[in-house]
Amino acid sequence: MRKDVQSLIDSHYPKGLAQDGFSDGLQAAIRRLFRYWFNRLETLAPEIAGAFLHRSMSHTDKAFLSALRSAGLTVRFTQTEATRRAFDVALSGNVGLIRSIGQQYLSRVEDSVWRSVNAGYTMSQLSKELRKDFGVSERRAAFIARDQTNKAKAVIEKARRQELGITEAIWLHSHAGKEPRPSHVAANGKRFDVSKGMYLDGKWVQPGEEINCRCSSRAVIKWG
Repeated sequence: MRKDVQSLIDSHYPKGLAQDGFSDGLQAAIRRLFRYWFNRLETLAPEIAGAFLHRSMSHTDKAFLSALRSAGLTVRFTQTEATRRAFDVALSGNVGLIRSIGQQYLSRVEDSVWRSVNAGYTMSQLSKELRKDFGVSERRAAFIARDQTNKAKAVIEKARRQELGITEAIWLHSHAGKEPRPSHVAANGKRFDVSKGMYLDGKWVQPGEEINCRCSSRAVIKWG
């Protein structure tokens, strides 16, 4: 996407003084680029989201199985209706977010291009603005990837626990964020119902479910 944007600028942005009629060609090129990438995102977003979630599920399952083995339990996970629903819910959310990253990046590019045209910026100045736009999108993508990893883990872990009949878990605060939620800090070490989560700040939540939450949990395994 970034290469296509730069190619568009190289081909259609005025090299020197503004040229008569150049804006019509530039506008048409921007529209073509938008149509192309919006269509591409329709196909790419589900593929990327699916691959991401399969990796997340595999990692979550391995960690959970390791914890169960440490507790003296040996189990084999299968794809149940509950885990399938959990996967589909997470997939739908991720597809929307991936599309939004691309669409918002292109929207920022268009704003930067026309702002630069109106201000009389050179191609070099515009390229600098576009690098900033890409940096914003890259940082947002990294944040979303981390956040969605935590959310996917929470959804999959809940489904797996319910599949095994585990009804309680212990909330574990990560102590990783610069501005932790006081309610999440206070929840550290407390038991909660796996089916509902913990009641914090007026709602039921699972560890890792809220935006930028890095909390996790440990299953309570009851014997006999």
